[in-house]
Amino acid sequence: MKNESVILNEILNARETRANTQKELIDRYKTTLVSFTLNIPGPEKNSPIFTKVHEEGICLLEEELRNQHKKILYKITRNTAAGAEAFMVIDADPLDVKKIAVFIEEKNKVGRLFDFDVFTNKMEQISRSQLGLNERMCLVCNDSAKVCGRSRKHSTEELLEKLYGLIKYKN
Repeated sequence: MKNESVILNEILNARETRANTQKELIDRYKTTLVSFTLNIPGPEKNSPIFTKVHEEGICLLEEELRNQHKKILYKITRNTAAGAEAFMVIDADPLDVKKIAVFIEEKNKVGRLFDFDVFTNKMEQISRSQLGLNERMCLVCNDSAKVCGRSRKHSTEELLEKLYGLIKYKN
């Protein structure tokens, strides 16, 4: 079994690779990019359950994009030490795509685990605040997720318990 510092290094390397992939896709296609991962606390980012939830998120996004007549130009999925990843290049306004992503996150119980990052053709990430929306709330206490995460207000075990409860509740 790998020690925690090796796992952390692998996760950090995978995140760097993800950022490079995002830049390469935007440079190549020069349009909106969605980079989709899951919000999974702790060092274990891969499991059959997480893969299933990630695949569900991809299906929900593809369905909603079709419903709104937004064309996917390119799609790739992969699993890394940082978890499941999907990249979708979309021929649509990034603000419209972010609205779709937020709709999916908020409409589905398990959508709270979804992390749809939407980028412009200039590699600028679209935030919820640009849509006039509040930031995401913590899984456990409903304070700001960013504040709780940065302060490590909740243990990994507490967060995972809540996360698995959402997944179980959904099924």
